[in-house]
Amino acid sequence: MKLFLDTGPIVAYYNKRDSDHLTVLESFEKISENNTEYTKLYTSDYVLDEAITNCRARTRNHKLSVQLGTDIFSSKTIVLLKVDEETLQRSWDLYKQRSDVEFSFTDCTIATLCRGHGISTIFTFDDKHLGTLGFHSLAKL
Repeated sequence: MKLFLDTGPIVAYYNKRDSDHLTVLESFEKISENNTEYTKLYTSDYVLDEAITNCRARTRNHKLSVQLGTDIFSSKTIVLLKVDEETLQRSWDLYKQRSDVEFSFTDCTIATLCRGHGISTIFTFDDKHLGTLGFHSLAKL
């Protein structure tokens, strides 16, 4: 099964002071040992942008944020999806339509990419937002 990685778990993996750090480490260990049903991992360029930026802001450690980016770019297990013009427009349309939920624009790009790639489960700490669009959210594996 496919699993989309949102910003929160990625940052928590690198930030040892994050309250979810140990939970995320355990979750990624399950993935690396094939002890989960999720065999294909995805994230996006927009999530990567948020993760690098948030990692640096929260840890005050440029080197660690560079390591995060390097790890994602060189990963053989994480597919980095890119927001193209069509995805951008669909995401913008979704953002404009959903004033009832406090989506970030990045959340809308995640939803659009996941729909387009047949991904129904998202590893995220923002379960209340994406769940309203029919996605299954996991805070740990």
